[in-house]
Amino acid sequence: MAKTIPVHIKQKFEQVVNVPTLPKVLSKVISMLGEPRVSAREVAKVISQDQALVSRILRIVNSAFYGFPRQIKTIDHALVILGFNRLKAAIFTASVLEVFKNGQNDIGFDVNGFWEHSIGVGVISKALAKHLRLPNVEEHFIFGLLHDVGKLILDYYGKEFYEKVLPLQKEKDVSLREAELEVIGFDHSIVGSIVFEKWNLPYDMIDVVTWHHDVVNYNGKFLPSVGIVAVADFLTRLVGIGYGGDMFIPPLHKNVFSMLNLDLMTVDYIIYEGLSQMDSMRDFLDIIRG
Repeated sequence: MAKTIPVHIKQKFEQVVNVPTLPKVLSKVISMLGEPRVSAREVAKVISQDQALVSRILRIVNSAFYGFPRQIKTIDHALVILGFNRLKAAIFTASVLEVFKNGQNDIGFDVNGFWEHSIGVGVISKALAKHLRLPNVEEHFIFGLLHDVGKLILDYYGKEFYEKVLPLQKEKDVSLREAELEVIGFDHSIVGSIVFEKWNLPYDMIDVVTWHHDVVNYNGKFLPSVGIVAVADFLTRLVGIGYGGDMFIPPLHKNVFSMLNLDLMTVDYIIYEGLSQMDSMRDFLDIIRG
């Protein structure tokens, strides 16, 4: 988790990134979602204080991505139709997206490609979690969607450094992560980890952001959710969904498939499932950009 990051890295981070703060309502909502005993009605009441957030959530749940035949008009209605766990996924997604809605992107980072890739990782992560019969399937969509959010934070709030990272990545033909490490001294996973900790997001989400390139954490422990997102990232890049910042396919831990008990037939099926949702994914992308 982020608290294991060395102090000198955190100090350098403060110099590199002007960390965005969450609006009061978003901060409250995210804090409530992390409480195991919070009721859905309590969350809906707080959300209703921010009509922009309400509007974005309703656009998400009414998108082709969710596929409901009738329009959902209120948060309470969404709660009845989706259930709390699925609604939480939409709320988390809308909340984080609100932070970037007014940012400027003018240094050449492909934000549209980034989000298409991230949605693909979310879809495949959810499919993997469903296959493995994990209890928190919906959360894995969020994990996949937000696993690389550190790239977006650097693009919007660390421009001075990304203006050096992007040309170096192309000049040396290396991965974006390698260029980040060379220019800044740490990568987007550290950025996302520190920011998510500052926003008080759940620790399992911070774990995914921190370790998705390593799979095994600092204690040598394998975290299934992290492994799922790492595999989903690998598969999404393999079939060319979106653009994660470079054309490199990230290396996977040699035992990750066996640790997740995945075989090739299952992987093929999950790739097919992800590709079959491309149209609805693009609909979701329009909402993100809107």
